[in-house]
Amino acid sequence: MAINKTYYKVPFDFKGFFEQKDLKKLTLEDSISQYISVIITTAFKEYKYDDTFGSEIWETDFDLLINVNRLKEQIKISLLKKIKTLEKRLTNIQVTIILAESIVKDTSKTRLKKQLKIEIKGNIKKTNEDYRFVGFYFIAPLSYSH
Repeated sequence: MAINKTYYKVPFDFKGFFEQKDLKKLTLEDSISQYISVIITTAFKEYKYDDTFGSEIWETDFDLLINVNRLKEQIKISLLKKIKTLEKRLTNIQVTIILAESIVKDTSKTRLKKQLKIEIKGNIKKTNEDYRFVGFYFIAPLSYSH
């Protein structure tokens, strides 16, 4: 007997829940992407129920002197391991990391920051469909763009 699961957007709308309003639902693919994004943007020991949950990106965030190729490989290996361990809805997972310099302008200044492009491919176990996630993150300090 197959069980259909409902996936919800985070942050969860508790006010809407208690007012018995329809809550924002996600597709299976969007739910996987949301969870991967949480893994990437969570520092180790930040999630009180599992000190190992999160991404090694935070461990390298302020290490500006590290070799670029070593940094990419370190992040790739860490993310591959974490996603294989934590995201049980995917198989055949592949991680690609591209590190580039990017000019960031805010209201008062222009800065050069390192930008990670993280691409994750795999197959969704339930449907055997191809899956692809692409996220862009600035490091030193870590932030992300939509």
